[in-house]
Amino acid sequence: MSKDEAATTTMADENNVSDNALVKEGFWRHWRAFLYCSIACLGGLQLGLDLGSIAGMQAMPGFLMVFGYVDKTATFGYGIQPTVQTLINSLMSLGAFLAAMLAGPLGRFVSRKWSMVIAIVFNAVGVILMIAATSFGGLYAGRFIVGIANGLFDVIPQLYIHESAPAHQRGTLLGMFNVLVGIGLLIGSIIDNYTAPILSRASYQIPLGIFFVMPATIGVALPFMPETPRWLIEHDQPGKAREALAKLRHKRTNPVLIDMELEAIRQAFDHEKALVDGVPVLDLFRKTNLRRTLLSWGLMTSLGGSGSLMFLVYGTYFFSVAGQTAAFAESIGMTAAGLVATLISMWVITKIGRRTILLLGFLIQAICMLVLALIYHKDTLSVAAGKVLVAFTIIYLFFYNFCIAPYVYLSAGEIPTQRLRGYTLGSAIGIAFFWNWLVSFTAPYFLNPLKLNWGGRYGYIWFGSNICIIIFIFFFVPETKDRTLEEIDEMFEQKIPALKFKGYKCVQAANIGLTETNMAMHNKEGVPQHVEAL
Repeated sequence: MSKDEAATTTMADENNVSDNALVKEGFWRHWRAFLYCSIACLGGLQLGLDLGSIAGMQAMPGFLMVFGYVDKTATFGYGIQPTVQTLINSLMSLGAFLAAMLAGPLGRFVSRKWSMVIAIVFNAVGVILMIAATSFGGLYAGRFIVGIANGLFDVIPQLYIHESAPAHQRGTLLGMFNVLVGIGLLIGSIIDNYTAPILSRASYQIPLGIFFVMPATIGVALPFMPETPRWLIEHDQPGKAREALAKLRHKRTNPVLIDMELEAIRQAFDHEKALVDGVPVLDLFRKTNLRRTLLSWGLMTSLGGSGSLMFLVYGTYFFSVAGQTAAFAESIGMTAAGLVATLISMWVITKIGRRTILLLGFLIQAICMLVLALIYHKDTLSVAAGKVLVAFTIIYLFFYNFCIAPYVYLSAGEIPTQRLRGYTLGSAIGIAFFWNWLVSFTAPYFLNPLKLNWGGRYGYIWFGSNICIIIFIFFFVPETKDRTLEEIDEMFEQKIPALKFKGYKCVQAANIGLTETNMAMHNKEGVPQHVEAL
């Protein structure tokens, strides 16, 4: 490969890794960064475990013996009050909302690693309360405290990836986070399926006990993981930042390149700091940051607005009230389909534009919701209608995991400025948890036979919501594929309309790319290092 070709590769972002043979060959070069970020991603698996397990518990006879009531007309012989369902699910979302909103301010005083320690402690306290609970008070308190842990397990790993991973690994690692959420959902559903026949408290205590495994694994690994270089630079610890960056890169990386990358991070931080008035929370709403904040918030709102919680949280219960006697097995099937879709998305995420895949996903979700609503014209479904219900639920979750969840998180994390990413992404995920709380709070009143008993007719609401999201994405969400973070910054500063992002030719970022080319030429090993301000 010629020097000109090698120089060109340094301007590639993680979004076009597939077109970059040299980066492909060197993807695992910085394997330590990939390993440490993968450990942080286990927070996503913990979040999935919670969603998958709690969804099934609400249909377990062993759980309903303690927190429900006898109902001989119900599929499993027990019912549950909608208020109990509401609080079980919404209190977790409320705790997660609080934690996510505080992730930005927390980062001013506590490092990313110590934030994960806080999450581990809250998880342990909450799970112990839930396992021991025989009253609603203990159960509700446990759910709220576990929610705080889940909020941190959602935000902090993503910040760790953005601030630590080499550019060409970042997209894949963020995709891995969503894959692990899907794996957690599947594991939770499988465990529920095998413990549900146990007619005692052990039926739900066993799945809850699994909640200790992933946080404990993260806790064991944390002492060996470096802090993020960017957090250390922001907190005026350049010596420790250099040590952390060296630990995240290949051990034979030229020290000159380590110093150059660290200097790029520092200059980017100083530049952003000079453009604002110094109060991060207020800076979210100043100048062009307002547009970026609202876009991230809108994207994360679309997760709840898609209606996914109808299946992710209430899937097993929804199938049971629809008369499906194999509700637990069907939940495993739809969770497995979602996991397969997420794995496929890790490959597609570097090849298809953000807007294209999001528009496709929300359109298919809207169609699925409309079909579910149309076939649910009476309380008891026919055998054929029941099969259609299960089939379209699986199709919905496949495209949710394939087109929506990975891309929404990736886009919402790319749009913010460097200095405000913790505040913007944290508050955006917090808003997503708020909408999750609202849906969790209201869904039982639509689904539960003691209330409106809409069943699948609940899909009419989410059909309309998905159509609104499609309009929002088409007119307001810019295409960021194949763009470096510097190019994204430039286009927002230039106030480029969303529909013109794809064809806009950046000038300032091109100059930065030339600088990166010169930096890469100093690599004595002949392997260009993409240096990007994290």
